[in-house]
Amino acid sequence: MVLAGIGAALAETAPDCELVAVADSIESLLDGPGATADVVLLDLWMPREGTVAEDIRRLVQRGKAVLIFTSEERPVPVRQAIESGASGLILKIDPIESIAETIRGAFSGDVVCSGALAHALLDDESAMSRLTPRQVDILRGISEGLPYKSVAKSMNITESTVREHLNRAVAAYRQRGLDPGNSHGLVRMAREDGYLTD
Repeated sequence: MVLAGIGAALAETAPDCELVAVADSIESLLDGPGATADVVLLDLWMPREGTVAEDIRRLVQRGKAVLIFTSEERPVPVRQAIESGASGLILKIDPIESIAETIRGAFSGDVVCSGALAHALLDDESAMSRLTPRQVDILRGISEGLPYKSVAKSMNITESTVREHLNRAVAAYRQRGLDPGNSHGLVRMAREDGYLTD
């Protein structure tokens, strides 16, 4: 419904941008009229069989510019999508003129954002703390209620190594002026940044 509304708004305000298809999966997009699209607006949270990164790579391999189209305001999922090959970001709250300009930019081969918030999600280093994949895996185990000993055993590392990774994650947040306090606060902050999803 949102994309259909955008299609109608584009037809009225930006006739050079034509909505050629709305699809509920990458397969139906590529097997239908959407196969002719130059730019794809991809919702981060649409139901999918694989991962967002896999979808982006498939679309890029087919010659499509991919714009992440989302209401997501956590930096981690957005940045991961860009690192997977997306050309930019459109937030669902952005005005139609910004959306049209972003689509034009992606069509021209630029890396684009539809507004200040979208730009900040991609570029503002103070918007998130950098956690390593190992730190995220440890925090995921803790978020599932596992004690440090069980997390260590499941990852084939020592309990002291788990604590060392957690200390480094705490340091990453403290560099931004945030104090997680304990491992549960660390899990909460990692969830807020988008490293952990429920």
